[in-house]
Amino acid sequence: MKSKLLSLLIAIVLFVVPKIIFGQTPNLGVASDFALFTSTGAFTNLGATNISGDIGTNAGLFSGFPSGTINGQIHVTDSTSVLAATAVQDAYTYLSTLVGSVLGVFFGGGQELTPGIYNTGAASTLNGDLTLNAQGNPDAVFIIRIGGALSTAVSSNVILINSASLCNVYWQIGGQFDLGDHSVFRGTAIVDGAINLLEGSSLLGRGLSRAGAISTHNNVVNFLPSAAGTITGLALLCQGQTGVIYTVPVIANATNYFWTLPPAALIVTGANTNSITIDFGFTSTSGNITVYGSNACGNGTVSSNYSVTVSPLPPTSSIYHQ
Repeated sequence: MKSKLLSLLIAIVLFVVPKIIFGQTPNLGVASDFALFTSTGAFTNLGATNISGDIGTNAGLFSGFPSGTINGQIHVTDSTSVLAATAVQDAYTYLSTLVGSVLGVFFGGGQELTPGIYNTGAASTLNGDLTLNAQGNPDAVFIIRIGGALSTAVSSNVILINSASLCNVYWQIGGQFDLGDHSVFRGTAIVDGAINLLEGSSLLGRGLSRAGAISTHNNVVNFLPSAAGTITGLALLCQGQTGVIYTVPVIANATNYFWTLPPAALIVTGANTNSITIDFGFTSTSGNITVYGSNACGNGTVSSNYSVTVSPLPPTSSIYHQ
């Protein structure tokens, strides 16, 4: 009897634990479209910051653009920013209810974490590399709760491996967030304080503050895949030609690749990668090849058309014998 009860308990734990680890992502609502947003605070930029996603403030001055580049919309004290402010507050409140494993206030230095919820309990520092290992599960969720301010040392790096997705990484920061010079930080940071992206740092995710100024300085901020680059491969070919390779440079942040082809062309190898092999059918016609990357956050910008000219086969000749 005890053996049966133990087996039942183990089965229940195995059934429930994945839901605890993988199912507790906050609902960002309207705020999910923002790369950088503050509910209350100024927003300033210095230099050639490149941002993909919406940016804005619900209450504060906005300056420093267009010296930088924004692939998105700017919202300053409008109906969208009001909704985003509410969504950020709700997400922060939700994350405050979660309890997880203890993580030291000084972390990084080659440390590796598996999916789950982590708490530091006080102001913390990231120094060097922190690796988040999804163990082959693309739906794995990482939630890291910082019990105060968070700063990263120069050139620190949050690394994702084994199918980890930046769209499933969430940081709750209970104070100011300083991203050190030339650091690379991945995930959505929901912050109770200022967000300072120091010179040359990259935030591959989102920075959302419920109360605090945002400052940027020659940064890259992007939670979607980057725009697809230039496709290379044969531009002139014949109907029925096989084994033709087309390649696009690896798209940052992309977990999937979506290609479009001319009529009667078929990908035979490399589907969902940056390099494909195509067989052109005997009825293929000229057309364009395009590609874009996607991840759990959405789709990146599609590539320019790569024009392919498909020449018809010569007509079959017939010989008449008398």
